[in-house]
Amino acid sequence: MFSRIRRSFYRTSAWRLALRSTLVFAAGCAVVFLAMYIVVARAVQERSDSWLMGESETLKQVALTTPRDGLYDRIVEEVAEQASQEVSYDGSGHPIEGNTVFFAETNGSGQPPVWVGPEESAKFLEALRRIRPAQGTPVSVRVPGWRAPFRVVAVSMKPGEGHIYLGLLDAEAAALMRRLLVRFALGWLVMVVLGFLVTLMGLRRMLRRVDAITGTAASIRSDDLSTRVPVKDQRDEVARLARTFNNMLDRISSTVNQLRTLTDSMAHDLKSPITSVRGRLEIALSLDDRSQSAELVAGALEQLDRLSDVITTSLDVAEADGGALRLRPQTVDLSELAGRVAELYGPAFADNHQIFAISADRPVVVQMDVPLCTRMLSNLMENELHYAGAGAEVRLAIGEEGNFAAIRVEDNGPGFSAELLENAGDGSPEPTRVFHRFVKGSGSQGHGLGLAFVSAVAMAHGGRASARNRSDGRGAEIVVELPLGEGKHQPQQSTQASVS
Repeated sequence: MFSRIRRSFYRTSAWRLALRSTLVFAAGCAVVFLAMYIVVARAVQERSDSWLMGESETLKQVALTTPRDGLYDRIVEEVAEQASQEVSYDGSGHPIEGNTVFFAETNGSGQPPVWVGPEESAKFLEALRRIRPAQGTPVSVRVPGWRAPFRVVAVSMKPGEGHIYLGLLDAEAAALMRRLLVRFALGWLVMVVLGFLVTLMGLRRMLRRVDAITGTAASIRSDDLSTRVPVKDQRDEVARLARTFNNMLDRISSTVNQLRTLTDSMAHDLKSPITSVRGRLEIALSLDDRSQSAELVAGALEQLDRLSDVITTSLDVAEADGGALRLRPQTVDLSELAGRVAELYGPAFADNHQIFAISADRPVVVQMDVPLCTRMLSNLMENELHYAGAGAEVRLAIGEEGNFAAIRVEDNGPGFSAELLENAGDGSPEPTRVFHRFVKGSGSQGHGLGLAFVSAVAMAHGGRASARNRSDGRGAEIVVELPLGEGKHQPQQSTQASVS
């Protein structure tokens, strides 16, 4: 069981991330502790060196002022012993274990040196002769048989009168530094271990939330997109990842639902025309009269053309909704293009006993894909022909509204039903249902793609489409807005036309 838990632990990335973070943390703490230790060690050494410098000058003055008679050596030794007691005993008169002081005076006459300190003076004097400390500067001198080095300062007497050496082994300070080093090491080790554990627990807690996202992604099936990652009231990166993942699932679910609706609607709408075409062709094959057969075949071809138009429009709308509709923009005067389309539909409005008028105050220059926008204007005209009603008045106006070119189509027909103007509430770019694919009125004989194509082309150009019933309650109004292009205020005669 333990080996299984260990394998599970090592398979996660938490311990590796925690180890890397801990190594960086450990290095930083080690640098800090080392710097603190160096600072304390220098302070302790400066304290010892300060005492050595002061006492060596005192001893030098005593040696220079004391007469060179039989009592000279005794007087100097007593003064040196008094100086050594300052660091060898505490304030209550008890000796400080391990602290050692030595004093040596050499002269140039070849007489034995004055010595105060440990009995093995020969080792000390040999070490001093080998090192030859610089005058007035404390140095570290190692003496055979002693674990720690002595701090020694040398002071020169008058020329020809030798030198004074004063050495100090501050065992108490050395022990303090050793204890401090051990405590620093233990503190560093505890901090590193605690840092590793805290980091590991934090990372494991965070990665468990990532595992929840992974588990949710693994549990999603093509027939069930309802699973979501639980999101707590947190605002960190993992919570944002979970929310983003859930939003992505929402969009995927919406897209799949739209695809299902699209396929179901297309299957329903294409089934009848295909059946009709098949029936016409079967009848044509069974007739001996070639004229009747040709008429039936022509009708079948017309039905096939309508099917092709439905499929092409559906694909264009789907590409526009997915942001994949390819545009070939050109700089075009929208007023002139609308005038040409209106001229083509004039006879159809007249045959339908509708009054049609187009007006444009001035040229409106737009960067647009001409074939797509021509089809968009044609769809608007077809919509008015079929749903404005016989005898209706239809008006097409081209103008500018802010930074947009506005295509406004108004009529005094029955208007839109309330259900078509409802908000779709599915988070789609175009919330009004009238612009959705395969959405149509109860009495419509079309496929519900005309206004969907209008909205798709507008959005593909960076514009928008809107629909409403007129404020006076008489008819409908559709407005398509497209971004204006360069040279939008070029002078040109306004377009006015009317067909009745």
